[in-house]
Amino acid sequence: MVKSKDKGKRWERDAVVVLNEQFPATWKRIVGSGAFGTIMDIDDLRGDLVGRYYFLPFKIRAEAKTGYGGATQLALKREWFEKIRYEAEKNFPVELPMLVCKYSGSKSPIKHFVALDFEAFHTFLEAFEDLHQENIRLREKWEKITDEGYTE
Repeated sequence: MVKSKDKGKRWERDAVVVLNEQFPATWKRIVGSGAFGTIMDIDDLRGDLVGRYYFLPFKIRAEAKTGYGGATQLALKREWFEKIRYEAEKNFPVELPMLVCKYSGSKSPIKHFVALDFEAFHTFLEAFEDLHQENIRLREKWEKITDEGYTE
């Protein structure tokens, strides 16, 4: 049991590094998360990780999972999705739930992945659509300004 807890904590720390290196983001491991946050009923101590991307209108609360199948598979449990959704909904709509997973011992370039339930996925798509529409609006405004001969 101690080995699996250490493995889980190590993945939580590594996941923060992986998530922060690909995009400008602020991901943090929630020290003392899990049972302590649940027992004490402290919303900020729920989940394993919390992250923020400057361009998204919400934070992401994540549960980190590794093992549960080895290097070639990982069994996803519905209870993990239910748990992180419950924890994120305490602060919804400013937080969305996500699983951050790792194939234990994988030598493949595909070692890590994220999993979302459909509601969280839909919310992500809505945020991206809003960004896309804003980009179109700004581009049209810029084209109108430049077509009329104005310069900045």
